[in-house]
Amino acid sequence: MFMLARLRKHLIADRRGVLFCVFRTGIALERLRIRRRSGQGGIGMQIVFLNQFERITGQEEERAHVFIGELQGVWTAGWRALRLAASEVEDVWYEGMSWEELLAAFRHGVAGKMREGFKPLLDGMLEETPFWERSPALPQLMQCYADSQEAEEAAAALRAWRRTKATEEKRAAYLIATNRELQLLAVFLPQTLDELAEIPGFGKVKTEKYGSEIVELLAGTARSHTYPLQEWVPLAVSETQWSAWLFRIKEEKYGKALAGVKEKRTLLQAIREGRTLVELENELNCPRRKLLERIERLDEEGYDVLPVVEKELSEMASEEALRIERAIGELGDRYLKPLLRKVYGETGFSDEDLEKNYEKLRMMRIRHRRVVMKAV
Repeated sequence: MFMLARLRKHLIADRRGVLFCVFRTGIALERLRIRRRSGQGGIGMQIVFLNQFERITGQEEERAHVFIGELQGVWTAGWRALRLAASEVEDVWYEGMSWEELLAAFRHGVAGKMREGFKPLLDGMLEETPFWERSPALPQLMQCYADSQEAEEAAAALRAWRRTKATEEKRAAYLIATNRELQLLAVFLPQTLDELAEIPGFGKVKTEKYGSEIVELLAGTARSHTYPLQEWVPLAVSETQWSAWLFRIKEEKYGKALAGVKEKRTLLQAIREGRTLVELENELNCPRRKLLERIERLDEEGYDVLPVVEKELSEMASEEALRIERAIGELGDRYLKPLLRKVYGETGFSDEDLEKNYEKLRMMRIRHRRVVMKAV
């Protein structure tokens, strides 16, 4: 624990959020190096983060290093099994110059290895509290158990009910109940309102609104378990099952984050190269409205998206642009609907025209914010 505390004192985060581990012996800095394979032989790479992982299966003990290293401005993150020769890297998760992508790839890789049963010597890389020092909460144990059970017949009936409610209320289906909540219902089969209250996600409001229908739908369905669930669910989930489930969820989460970072890089590169919205829509296979939202998020994060904004606004009449600028000056740029009414009137739009007008307002808002930022 003393060594763990000393090492954590030297875990520092730069302004981009990437962790570096500096090992010290007295006042001397130990430089850890790994040899990276290349066509010309090994090349020395400065290691700035290193952690050891272990896995015991039967009589066999496996060890490996996860690392982040740098060579001439290029960052590498990867996994190296200790049984291999010292010059070999078994799996490279990332190699490039993007800090954001490096961190996403690193987290995704670590979660995958922990899902496979590897334990880090120094935990706490994915969360502040080390996984092995925490006790799982009952809702997570319930979800873990539910995900391991087959309940397709009940789940299909619940999905049909959700579709009907979503149509009636004109709401997205996930706002009625998420897929995870439906799986919990299908596995634990609550048949009274008191039992339904034990299911994560079904608080007072949702139970009052949908509880009677759910209970009626599931009434009479045969089940082999009893309530309350807290008396037996924690005993039904083994530590191995729990850790594998949790790290699978984390791997999926970080996989999505990594995909998002890669999509962002691709979009930014295409914008720099002068693509139009139509070209971006086709190349990225992304619906136009979602594409505009992504461009707005990039602008909010401080990236330069003006090339595509100016390209799209180049054909706008100067009088129309002036009306939008005046409306933004008067009403502010937070909400688009008041701007739409101010500039284009209240009614009389087809769906296509409405989308085009909102698109113009989004683009003018980005330009306006950039002008204000530059003036400041």
